[in-house]
Amino acid sequence: MGIVVIIVGLALSIGLHEFGHLIPAKLFGVRVPNWAIGFGPKLFSKKIGETEYSLRLIPLGGFVTLIGMFPPDRKGKDSTRRFGRLIAQSRSAHSEHMQPGDEGVRTLYSLAAWKRIVVMFGGPLVNLILGLGILTYVFSSVGVMTQTTTVGKVETCVAQMTGGDCTATSEATPASIAGVQDKDRVVAMDGIKVGSYAQLQKLLQASNQPIRLTVKRDSKTLDLKLPVTYATLPYVDANGNQSTHRVRIMGIAFTTASHPGGLGVGFKAATDSLGSTFKMVATFPQQVYKTIASTVEGQKRDPNGAVSVVGVAQASASVNNFNYWLYLLGSLNIALFVFNMIPLPPLDGGHIAGGIYEYLKRGLFRLFGRKDPGPVDTALLAPFSQVMFFVLLVAGVLVMFADLVNPIRF
Repeated sequence: MGIVVIIVGLALSIGLHEFGHLIPAKLFGVRVPNWAIGFGPKLFSKKIGETEYSLRLIPLGGFVTLIGMFPPDRKGKDSTRRFGRLIAQSRSAHSEHMQPGDEGVRTLYSLAAWKRIVVMFGGPLVNLILGLGILTYVFSSVGVMTQTTTVGKVETCVAQMTGGDCTATSEATPASIAGVQDKDRVVAMDGIKVGSYAQLQKLLQASNQPIRLTVKRDSKTLDLKLPVTYATLPYVDANGNQSTHRVRIMGIAFTTASHPGGLGVGFKAATDSLGSTFKMVATFPQQVYKTIASTVEGQKRDPNGAVSVVGVAQASASVNNFNYWLYLLGSLNIALFVFNMIPLPPLDGGHIAGGIYEYLKRGLFRLFGRKDPGPVDTALLAPFSQVMFFVLLVAGVLVMFADLVNPIRF
C-alpha cells in the first residue's frame, strides 16, 4: 500500500508540476499541444481544445509540449556550427505542432523574458507549494521527532558508540558502570531538574567532574554516579558537513518521540526540510560517490544519503503508516523543486537562468541606447543539455543499483 500511495502521489505531483507550466503558458498565448503523465504508449487520452491530455504506460515522469522552446536560426549559422545538427534538431523538436500564424506569436521564445521565467518557474513552484503544504500538515498534526530523556539503550562500551564491538579490553561507558538501565527516565543532573534532551546535554558538556544522575525507575527515584569519559564521535554541522568532535559521553541512546505543534511549528519544520534539501543537492556528486563507494566496499549505507525511486519505494514499504507515506511524498516534492531549480539545462532552472540572463542583457542594451539584441539563443546549449541528461541518467542508474544491492536499512 505504501508503494501504491507513493506511485500515485508522485504521478499526481508530476502532473500538477506540468500544469504549473501549462496554465501560465496558455494565459500568455503559447500553443500547448500535449500534457502527459508518464512516458511511452498512451493508456488514456482526451483532447480538450488544442491540448491532448494523456496518461501513459511508464509512470516515471511526465511532460508538457510548448511550441517554440528555442528561437529560429536567424543568422543561418547552424549548418556551420560544431554540433550544429543537434542544435537544429532542438530548434525543430516540436515543429510538427506549429500552425500557420504561430511563428513569433504563439511560441515560447516570442514571449517577454519575464513571462518565460514565469512559465518555467510555474512547475517547480507547484512542487514547492505541495511539499511545504504536505510537510506542514504532517509536522503540525503528527509532530516533529525529538529525543527524550528516557533511556532507550545503554551501550556497554565506548567502542559501541562509534559502531565497534566490545572486547575484553574495551573501556566501559559511564552509564554501564553506574548501573543505568533501559527505560530509566532522567529527571535531574547534579540536583538540577532536566526537562529536555538538549538541557541534559548542555549540563553534561558543561561539567568535567563526576555527575549525579537522578532517574525514575518504575516507582523509584535513584541517584547514580557517572564517571568522566570522553570520546571522539562523528558530527554533522548546520551546513551538512561531516566531521568529528571530542565530547563527554554517558553511553546512553535516548528514545525519540513526536510532539505535535501548531501550524507555525509545522511550517518551520517544513522550511527546515527545504533548507536541508538544498544542502543535500549542493553536494549531490559527493552523495552519489559515497553511495556507490559504500556499495562497492560492502559498507552500511548512510541513511541520510542519496536514494533513487527504488529507495523511496523501500522506505514506503518499511513502515505501515499513512502519515509516514505523506512525509515521503512531501519530501519528494521538495526534492523535485530543489532539483529543478539547478540553473543548468535541461532542467527548469536552466531555462529560468537563460530568461534572467536575457532580461538583464536586453535591459542593459536599452540603458545604453543600443539596438535590442533579441532573444538569447539558448538552443546553443543543446549539446550541454545532452551531456547533463546523460550524467543525470547515469547517476540515477548507479543510485538505483545501490538501492537494489545495498539498500538503506529502515
